[in-house]
Amino acid sequence: MNDVFILGAGFSKSIHNVMPTMNELSTEVLSDLEKLNLPVPPALYDLGNNIELWMTYLSQRQPWLKNYNNDHNLSVAGHIRQLIKKSIDDRTSKAAESDTPGWLKNLIKSLHNQRATLITLNYDTLIERAARELQITDDIQRILAQQMYPPYFSNVASRSGVGLWGEDTIMTFSYLKLHGSVNWYYSGRSEFYGETIFFADVPPLGTDNSSREKSLSMLSKDKEALIIPPVHEKTTYFNNETIRGLWQDAGDALAKASRVFVIGYSLPISDLGMQLFLINNQPNQRTPVYVVDIDPEVAQRYEEWLPKLNINKDFAHEQNPVAEFAEHYPSLDL
Repeated sequence: MNDVFILGAGFSKSIHNVMPTMNELSTEVLSDLEKLNLPVPPALYDLGNNIELWMTYLSQRQPWLKNYNNDHNLSVAGHIRQLIKKSIDDRTSKAAESDTPGWLKNLIKSLHNQRATLITLNYDTLIERAARELQITDDIQRILAQQMYPPYFSNVASRSGVGLWGEDTIMTFSYLKLHGSVNWYYSGRSEFYGETIFFADVPPLGTDNSSREKSLSMLSKDKEALIIPPVHEKTTYFNNETIRGLWQDAGDALAKASRVFVIGYSLPISDLGMQLFLINNQPNQRTPVYVVDIDPEVAQRYEEWLPKLNINKDFAHEQNPVAEFAEHYPSLDL
C-alpha cells in the first residue's frame, strides 16, 4: 500500500488555530515589513493581500523598472522570507504550548505503520515535533527528523564534528517539504547549485526550545532558513540538485500512489507550479484521491483541474473534517 498525503496550510491550522492561513500570513508579514521602515514597493498594495503575488513580483527583475528599483525589490523579498520564518516560528512555539491533539497522535502512528509519504507546502515543524513526542512502539519512543527527511539532507549538528550515529535507524514515513522549512538551512545566495542543504532536528511538542536555539544559532550563524517562496517562478531554487531531488521523489511517490489524501491544500490558482506538478504526476485513474477540507468547493476544484482522477468528497465539509478523517483513516477501504 503506497499512501501519499499532500498537506497544506489547512492541515497545520487544524492542529492549532494559531497557525496562519496564507491570507493571515500575508497580513502579518506586511505589517512587520512596514515596521522595518523600508520603502514598501507600491505594487504590493495594488496586488492585494496575497504574499504569493508579492514574492512573484519582487523576486523577478521587471523590465520596466530601473536596476536600483529591481535591486530594492530583491532586498524586500529577502526581508519577507525572514519575516515568514519569524511568523511561523512564533506561531509554532505558541501551538507547542498546547497538548498534542489526540487525532494527530493517532494519525502519526498510522503514517508510521503505513510507511506513508507526506508531501507538504508548509514551512512549520509541527509534524516533526509531534513525532518526537510519541511512543510509536514499545521499543521506539521517538521519530527523528533525520528518519523522516530524504537521506541527501545533512544534519546541521554534523558541523560541530560530533558523530551522529548513536540513534537507531528506523523505517518510518517520508516527509518531503517542497517549499523548504524553518529548520532547513543554506547560504542564502541567489545561486546555490551544489550546496549542501542542512536540517536541524526539533524538540518534542511542549518542550522548552531555548537551549536548542542557542546551540543551533552557533552551528548555523553563516546560514539562513531555506524558505522557498510560493512564487510562480522557482527556477533559481530548482537549480539546486537537492531541491530537484526532493520534487522528483515527490513526483515518483505520487505517480505510484495506491491512495492519495489531500488535506488542507486548496490548490490556489496562483500556485501554478503545484498545479503542473499534480497534472504531470497523476497516479492511476483508479487511485482514490480523498480531498479533506473545510471548504467543499475545494473538492470541486480538484475535479476540474484533474478530471481523470477518482476524487472522493467524503471529508470535504465544514465540521472538523481533518479530525474526522484521522479517526477513519486506519479503517478506510484498502
